[in-house]
This record gives sequence, structure tokens and C-alpha cells, in this order.
Amino acid sequence: MKAFESVLGTVRNANGLVTLTLNSRHFANLPTMSAPSNGKSRAVENALAHSIDRSAGTQPAIAGFRTVFGIDLRTLALFRILLGFYLIADICLRLRDLATHYSDAGIMPRIVQLDHLSDGAFSLHLANGSAVFQAGLFGLALVAATCLVIGYRTPVAVVASWILLVSVQNRNTFILSGEDNLAVLLTFWAMFLPLGARYSVDAVLDRALDTYNNNYFSIATLALLVQGMSMYFFSALLKSDDRWIPDGTAVYYALNLEYLVTPFGLWLLQFEPLLRGLTYYVFVLELLGPLLIFSPIFHRTLRPLLMVAFITMHIGFMACLEIGLFPVISIVMNLTFLPSWVWDRAESWLARRRVDSLAIWYDKDCSFCLKSCRMLRMLLFLGPVPVRCAQDDERIGVVLEQNNSWVVTRDGADWLKWDAMRQLVRASPIFSVFALAMSPVWVRKLGDCAYDQIAANRHFFAGISAKLFPWRPVQVKATRMTNGLAATALVFVTIQNISTLPFMNWQLPRQFILVRQALDLYQHWAMFAPYPELTSPWPVIEGRLMNGEPVDVYNRKSGNAERAKPAVVSAVYENYRWRKFLSVLEDQSYQPGRQDLALAYGRYLCRTWNADRESGDRLFTFDIVFGVEFTQPPEYRRLPSTEWSGLMIVLVNRLLFASFCDEDSQ
Repeated sequence: MKAFESVLGTVRNANGLVTLTLNSRHFANLPTMSAPSNGKSRAVENALAHSIDRSAGTQPAIAGFRTVFGIDLRTLALFRILLGFYLIADICLRLRDLATHYSDAGIMPRIVQLDHLSDGAFSLHLANGSAVFQAGLFGLALVAATCLVIGYRTPVAVVASWILLVSVQNRNTFILSGEDNLAVLLTFWAMFLPLGARYSVDAVLDRALDTYNNNYFSIATLALLVQGMSMYFFSALLKSDDRWIPDGTAVYYALNLEYLVTPFGLWLLQFEPLLRGLTYYVFVLELLGPLLIFSPIFHRTLRPLLMVAFITMHIGFMACLEIGLFPVISIVMNLTFLPSWVWDRAESWLARRRVDSLAIWYDKDCSFCLKSCRMLRMLLFLGPVPVRCAQDDERIGVVLEQNNSWVVTRDGADWLKWDAMRQLVRASPIFSVFALAMSPVWVRKLGDCAYDQIAANRHFFAGISAKLFPWRPVQVKATRMTNGLAATALVFVTIQNISTLPFMNWQLPRQFILVRQALDLYQHWAMFAPYPELTSPWPVIEGRLMNGEPVDVYNRKSGNAERAKPAVVSAVYENYRWRKFLSVLEDQSYQPGRQDLALAYGRYLCRTWNADRESGDRLFTFDIVFGVEFTQPPEYRRLPSTEWSGLMIVLVNRLLFASFCDEDSQ
């Protein structure tokens, strides 16, 4: 029994339940269990694994505080990867309008943005107005996001991603939406978490990393989870209009915003009882879901159910509304609630598909080879497949020396070079389907040639590996400073959220606001609150050339602009960033004073139209007009009507009329 106690530790939790835990430092020195010497050894191994599995599945009736507010390290790895991919997608989508949205030649010159930038806010992108400079910063952001995905120098990558994300958002604040707010907040909290502790390059380079204990709790995990649910809870509290409760017509009004709605959303409008039910469902889920997801009672059941409910709600938003990547980043946030037992079951399934006899052998004099083997094991999800020094086995050592190749052993056979790689892929529970494509003779010959080239230049790669990928530990445990900063930030954002409630009537101090803007921790979750918008606009820009010919400036074509309502209003906008900019421009037209946004947009239209055109074809004057349709109450839709009733509102007339396309304005 004492021998087992050296391998197993007993842990008694606060509820008096005893569980068995693996002691990794002793377990590492045991003979491998994948090849027991006799049937009795196999029976002992199975009994031991069964007892560990049963103890791991034991759950107390009431979950502890650390369980409720902790996050599995594997979940944090998933969060890191998905956040990195989101940042890459966000950057790629922004690159479509690089010069238009971020350079001085576009719709938002720096001088205009600086006049509207909040005190305390910063932006590296405002240092230079050229498109080339902006492209350079976008390139840096792509590098940082890629490092985040693979988990290479994760702490540096997440800090760089946060700085560059805040910077690009502050470069043009008129194209931002809720997704940008949530993305920067998630990236902020990510800086306090050990995102590289699992499934990362960093984890591969830490030879002493504990890979058995995946439970993790810190103030930052609490803050990240609370931040995610705050979005829903405070949004529900802000939904104070009768259209939500008791009328149940909010979803109806949301789907009547034709400048946002998809064809599928328009189709749903015919099911009025369903829309009423969805209104109540969204409101109740946002109000009670954040409370129940932290319930210690029925925690194992409630958490995954509510997580799925929130995720499916966002999938519904994505199907019905053109709101960019907001559903995507919201789903990423919800996946931080993925419980440990889901991973345990997934790994148990993967373990059944692994090959017990598989082993990877490397040259002991090649640190680069060891790192490569550990990297492959991680990327192919090979779990505890042993990576061993070939010289420790007399026979394998001879095979390695004679063939100048690493060795993969499986079912008593030795595999070398490309065939060794093929066997690893074949054994992967995820990527085994690709092994067939690696089998043709010509592919194997190319693979062997590639391996020989790497082996011939092993010292070169070893030098690069030593500099770029040195062995280094991963900091998992949160320090007092990390917990202190996370706790301070959590109190800060909670105050910010409470201050947005109308009945609080708080006036935040200027110093508070300066810190908020500097860290970009602003949040006001008024998503369709207190009620959805009641108008749906679309732009119409009529112009005349120097030769008197009428043109449709918005669609860049000759002839009069069409003022009639488009068949699909949402299709009028080039993308969701343009939709946001033009809707803000339309909103500002109702405000008194100088229309800086319309002025900047008008100058942009002049520059882009007149570039490389003959004098007679140059734009001389134009009007910016918006068609605006007011949503009628549901009862009006039941009345027979053959004519659309709308209102045309001229945003800018004299301000942009005639004088904008002279030489001085360009």
C-alpha cells in the first residue's frame, strides 16, 4: 500500500470527500504502463485507472467557490486560440478598408479623430496618417495574434495584442460597435491569465510543467467570468421599455431594422407569436442566466445548459442580423465557462483511440530534436505518448545511428524519417484521416528528402531553436500583484457598469473617466436597450459633374440616384463597418452644430471621385440624403396596405453643396 501512496496522494476537500490524485514526480519514474510484463500488471493498471476515473467523477452536492469561479487550464487554452483567431479575422476584415478607414486620405483624417477622441485615450495609429504606416501596425498585430494562437511567448503576445487592439479602435471610433468593446475587454483580462499552460509552444518548452492538475482559480478567472455575464445582466436591466416587458414586441422591432436584418430575419417577421416568445426568452435569459450560471447548486448541470443557451442565442443573432463579429466574440466569451468534466470525457475518448505501443525516440545530443518531438506530440494530440532518448535503448540507439533518423516504434516495428511522421499522424485521434494522403510513394520520397535536408542542417536549426525557443518555465500560479491588479480592475468595471443604470444617477469623477479611457474599460451594454431602434436608414448621394451630368455618387455610376427603398436595405452597405459609420453620420445630422463627420466624408467623396478624371467628368456638387423608414407597430402590419410610407431626411445641404469639390477642398 505504501508503494501506491508514493504514486497517489489523497486530498480531502471542504465537504469531506476524498479523491485520489496522481503524484507526477513519482509517476514519471515508474515503468511505462503501456506495456505491462504480465496479466497481473495489466489488471492492477486497469483497477488503478478505474478508481481514479470514478473518483474524478465524484462531485459534491454544492460546488465550492473555486469550482464556480475557476477555469480549467484547457479551457483557457481554447480561449487563447479562439481569441487569437478572432483577432486575426478582425484584422483581415479591417484591411479591406485600410486606406479608407485609417489613413488621412480616407473618411477619418487624424485631425478630425483627435477632435473627437476622449481624454486619456491613446492610439499608436494616430502617429502617422499614411496607409503604409497603418499597414505596418496591422502587420505587427497579425504577428502578435498568430503568436497568441500557437501560444508562443503568450504573455508578451497578449499584451501586444491588447495595446494594438486599443490603438486601432481609437484610430477611428466612428466605426466601432459592441463587438469591439467586448473584444478589448476579453483581451484585457487575458493578460492576467496563464493562457499558455496547455496546448502551446510555451508548454512544450517547459520540461517541468505539471500537466495533470488542470483546475485553476485566481481573481482573474473570477473577473473574466463575471465580466462576460455582466454584458447580459446589465443589458437586461437597461431593457426598461414596455416593448420588452410586458408587450413582448422588441424582437419584432429589431427584425424591422432593415438596414441590419438578413433575408432570414425578414422571413421570420411573419411569425408574430414566435417573435413574442423570443422576446421574453432573450430578456429572461439575459436577466436570470448570469445569476444561475454561478449557482453552486446543480452547478454541473446548469452551467453547460446555460452556456449552450447563450451560444445558440448568438447563433440566432448571426442568422437574423448583420452585426459583424459580435456573435463570434460573444461565443468565444461563453466558451470560457466550459467545465472540466467536458475535457475529461474528451480526453478519455481520445485515450481509447491512442496506440499504447507508440513511442518517439530522439537523439540525446539534439535539443532541437527533442523540442520538435514534443511539439509534434502536442499538435497531434498524442497525449502521454513517451518521448525518449534513443541512446537509452541499445537497439533503438543503433537504428538511429545507422539511419541518421529519428525513430517511431509502434507494435514492435521501427519507422524512420517520413514514415515515422506518417505513423504519428495515423495514431492521432484528430488528424489520422490525413495519413492516407501521406502514403503515396512520391509523397514519401519528397518527405524523406525534406527530412534529410533538415538533418543535414541540424546544427543550424539547433542554433535558431536555442535563440527563439529556449527551455523556459511557464508561470501558472497567479502572483499577489496579479491578483491585486485583477481585483482592482474588477471593482473598477463593476462601478462602471452600475453607473450606466438610469436609476443610479451617478456622476463618475474625471480621474475615473481618464483611467477608464486610457485602459479602454468603457462599457455600456445598451444592446437594443431600452428598446430597439425605430428607424431604418439608407444613404442616397446625388451629384452633378462639371459638365452638368447627374451622377449617383454613392454607387459611383452615371444617371440620377434612385431614391426608392431598396429591395434589401442591408445590402446597400458595403460591410458592417461602413454601415456603422453611415448610421452614426445619419444620427449626428439631428444634432445642432458643425457636422464634422459629414464634412470629412464629403471631402473623401470628392477626392475619390475626382482622382484621375478629366475636368468635365470631375464631381462638382452633391447632396447627401438618407431615406428613413419608421417601423410601424405590429397591429399596423395586419392592415392591408399597398404603399410604403417613409420619410426622406436631407442630412447635409448647404454644408456640402457646391463648394466641396473645388481644388482647395481636395
